[in-house]
Amino acid sequence: MSNPRTLARRCATQALYQWQMAQGNLADIEAQFLEELAVARELSRRFRAGQVLTVAERDMLEESLEKYCRSRPEEEGEGDALESIALEALLPQCCTPDIHEGYFKELLHEVPARIDVIDAAIGEFSDRPVHELGPVERAILRLGAYELMFKPELPYRVAVNEGINLAKQFGASQSHKFVNGLMDKLARKHRAAEFGRRVQR
Repeated sequence: MSNPRTLARRCATQALYQWQMAQGNLADIEAQFLEELAVARELSRRFRAGQVLTVAERDMLEESLEKYCRSRPEEEGEGDALESIALEALLPQCCTPDIHEGYFKELLHEVPARIDVIDAAIGEFSDRPVHELGPVERAILRLGAYELMFKPELPYRVAVNEGINLAKQFGASQSHKFVNGLMDKLARKHRAAEFGRRVQR
């Protein structure tokens, strides 16, 4: 199960990836993702109520739940792809795809708006220029750096752990280790006081 802010991060990561690859209009990308989620919510409601979905509707719901809601079980091997499973087995692993829309919109629009500052912060600790990072890892790190730098009310461990989980779900094998290491360095610099308090405990 995932909470609405975690789902907002998942959607924002995929939306930022799309923006990075095509430099599309952010308003159009936002509308596309929110429309997909609205359809998934309605199909999920109907399915849980016992209504029979068409084959196309089942396929659409399965795809949406895999995309937005399902987490990688802890016992799965690192880098293993999530296996496709039947909707009846998949749905109990997922909450209805309700996201924190406000947070999704904030991440989608504020990361690009602050991209120069964010990329400079990432580049300070990366062994490669930011534009040479894998596009998935780049989207995750940009989102994570935004949270560490501009969301001081969010505990840094939450931002780091969410970044690691996003890398496990969407990134290449072992990419979560790279994300963890870089976000830890970002936290040491941009959350120095908070980081220090944790170390002293």
